Amino acid sequence: MTNIDLDLPREAIRRAAVDPPSITARSNFAAFTADTFKSLGEKLFVCGHILGADRRDGVSPFGHGDDAVVAVSMLLRIASELVSGCADLVNSRRHYAGASLVRQLVEIEYLAWAFEKNDEECRRWLRSTREERHSFFTPAKLRKAAGGHFRSADYSFHCELGGHPVPGSWRLLNDAEATGQLMLSDCLGHSTHIWNHFLGWAKNCNTNDKVFADIVFGNDANAKVAEMRQRNDEWKRLDMLTTLPAPPVESAAEL
Repeated sequence: MTNIDLDLPREAIRRAAVDPPSITARSNFAAFTADTFKSLGEKLFVCGHILGADRRDGVSPFGHGDDAVVAVSMLLRIASELVSGCADLVNSRRHYAGASLVRQLVEIEYLAWAFEKNDEECRRWLRSTREERHSFFTPAKLRKAAGGHFRSADYSFHCELGGHPVPGSWRLLNDAEATGQLMLSDCLGHSTHIWNHFLGWAKNCNTNDKVFADIVFGNDANAKVAEMRQRNDEWKRLDMLTTLPAPPVESAAEL
């Protein structure tokens, strides 16, 4: 596709990015997602610390009842701060700082995928040393393990656009509202993937503890899942960016 061919989609994406109702929809969904992740993460941490056999069996270095549940709780709480931080920074026109957080959220998504696929990976990650994380949990290793589920080009894009201090960062330091809003919309997409991986992990959990089951599968939790689905649908309905094809990686920063 030539630069001339890209002019129309770029302009459509630019208009959608700075559309006021779309900006409001992104902000609202980001706030709801961050609050949901934080609340559920805190509840899971309490359950994971108190309940489970890991402390009794002497296998948790931290004295937790279930290191896997604690690991998942950490991912949710970290993701909560990244989503709210990205939204706050982008909406206050600190676009570079907001974009820099999306790369970390992508890494949370990789870990959430690994945790969903194998509950033991949660424990291994929580108990890992720096050397072990370098061997098993780097973004490149997780992408390879995912067998094509994640594209390295997407991760490289976030490294180049805020993830690392590179010369091209000037694009986020000038009049970059459209690019910043595009990053926020992308942030919400990754947070949705994290939520779906969490739901997959929860369904695969083997636990007979009623307290834990009530938090993950009880009526309140089911209502929150339904509300998340409704809020996600509302965001996609109102955010014009979600109806457009993503711009080519090399041109996203030129909005």
